[in-house]
Amino acid sequence: MQNSSVVISAWDGEHLVSLARGLDDKETIGFIHYLLVDSDYQGLHIGDTLMKKIMEKYDKLLHVKVMPSDPHTIKFYEKYGFKQFDKYSALEKTNM
Repeated sequence: MQNSSVVISAWDGEHLVSLARGLDDKETIGFIHYLLVDSDYQGLHIGDTLMKKIMEKYDKLLHVKVMPSDPHTIKFYEKYGFKQFDKYSALEKTNM
C-alpha cells in the first residue's frame, strides 16, 4: 500500500471490511487497482461509499481505468460512468 496514490479503507472495529486502491500519474490517468469488500459485509453499500470517495480523488484526471476480475462487477462500475470498449478488457471513464 505504501507506493499507492490513493488507499481508502472501511473498518468494523479492528476488522478490515473493505479496501480501495488507486494508482495515478497525478495529471492525466488513474487506475483503480482494486476495490474489495469482505463477503460478510457485501450489500451494505460499503463498496459504493469507497467508490465515490476514490472517484472524488480522480475527478480532475482525464482518464480513469479499472480492470474488473469478475465480469459480474461490470454493472457496478458502469454506475459510475465507466464504459467497456470492444477488444479492451479494462473499463474506462473519461472526464472531459
